[in-house]
Amino acid sequence: MNNLSQKLETISLSKLQFQIVVLSLMIAAQVQYIQHGWINPDSVLYLEAAKLFAKGEWQAGFSVFPWPLYSLCIVATHKFTFLSIHHAAQLLNVVFFGIATASFLKIIQLAGGKQRQIIAGALIWLSAQYMIGGVLEMLMRDEGFWAFYLTSLVFFIRFYKTDHFKDALLWQLCIMLATLFRIEAILFLLLLPLILLLKKQGTFTARLVNLFKCNVIHFALAFIVIMVFVTNKQLSTAMLGRLNEVFTSNIIHEFTRSLVEKSHIMSTLVLGKYLEEFAMQGLLFTFIYIIFVKAIAATGIVNIGLAGFAIKHQKQLIETDAYRVLSTAAIIALINMGLIITKVFVLSGRYVLALSFVLMVFATFYLAELFKYLTQNNKQKKWLVIGLIIIMLLGTIKNLLPKQEGYNYQQDAIAWLSEQNKSNKPVFYEDSRMRYFAGAPYIGTGIYNWELLATEDDSSSTNNYEYLVINHSTQHPEKEKMIAEKLSEYHEVNRFSSANSKKSIVIYQK
Repeated sequence: MNNLSQKLETISLSKLQFQIVVLSLMIAAQVQYIQHGWINPDSVLYLEAAKLFAKGEWQAGFSVFPWPLYSLCIVATHKFTFLSIHHAAQLLNVVFFGIATASFLKIIQLAGGKQRQIIAGALIWLSAQYMIGGVLEMLMRDEGFWAFYLTSLVFFIRFYKTDHFKDALLWQLCIMLATLFRIEAILFLLLLPLILLLKKQGTFTARLVNLFKCNVIHFALAFIVIMVFVTNKQLSTAMLGRLNEVFTSNIIHEFTRSLVEKSHIMSTLVLGKYLEEFAMQGLLFTFIYIIFVKAIAATGIVNIGLAGFAIKHQKQLIETDAYRVLSTAAIIALINMGLIITKVFVLSGRYVLALSFVLMVFATFYLAELFKYLTQNNKQKKWLVIGLIIIMLLGTIKNLLPKQEGYNYQQDAIAWLSEQNKSNKPVFYEDSRMRYFAGAPYIGTGIYNWELLATEDDSSSTNNYEYLVINHSTQHPEKEKMIAEKLSEYHEVNRFSSANSKKSIVIYQK
């Protein structure tokens, strides 16, 4: 084991990082392959917008999704490589993940990591169950956010250490690109540079200058936008796309309205008049619990534990400047999560990953510290470390294994119907993802109301479908009964179920 450790130290950091990045690209490609075309419902938006942009229908594309950088990247890849829109999006996923991997490893190096820490970081990064096994497989703009969010942290840490103006400019470009993938990144853009004012080195004037350096592009763009709107009264703030959500004049009301409404419901329907004054506090504590649980699910319980020990011993393990930047980014990520759950009462694990990445960096340093037990005679601790390594390797293998039968049940249903419906008789698809799989024209996202079919006149075109393709789940068994009662002229001809048989697609024929 000592010989292995010595041999590892002879490998240059850049070569080791390059090899891990290549490995990550191969893993990302395998993750895309085993999907066999499966997509997330949100992906329909991005892919349909990309199709419209590829045809030059810009206004229609913007109307499908008004935050278009990801779709534009798909189109650019499609035009450059001659791949289909879908395959171009898959290639982008692989490239973005490679950039994210390179930046993650670079952050570890900037935080004082050497070869041992890089290896530990690769184990943690490539074994991540939620990030790779849950999100990377989707064709989502999140992967673009990962790439440029982590790269922005690389340049910000470098600037925090050196005050080089080039790093400040690169930080701004990367965090702006991250924001154009996910609007939530704007909070990092606005708040992270403020830690420069708390830096102990240099005068307060020098800190202000550094703060300006880190925002010079942002200030210039803000000035240009303001002047354009001032000199062109006919322009609407709606042209700002999703930025309009951030800079709206009633933003505080937007974030508190749902909270007040839900606390009122909780006080009246749950707590009652004797405990109603605790409704708001109860909701807030529930939010904290949800954030905590989501953080564990997205990061992994092992990584959370390793990160906790790393934070406890951060002075011995992690370079101070990098730790300050990363811990501030973690706090901003927590604020982001709090704002999201307060506004929309939803917190997807995808919104937690900005925090998870920082925790994974911290976890890296404690795992690398544990590696020393591999060369010592303490058998108990040695087997503990070996056990952790095995768990992570098994996690990586799990991410790469082919999906179980039934995973692509929706595509299987659409493929079967295509074979049966050679004459292209009218088909009602209940949601936008079915229409995408079937190659049907895009008519909007979400679930289309099948119950309307039962209320239309016989002469209506909506009542002339030969086939209905309907989602069913074990949680709502009443839906099948309602279809049998309201649409008795249709009968079931086939059923395709998910791997756990909890969801299915049923094809009805008139």
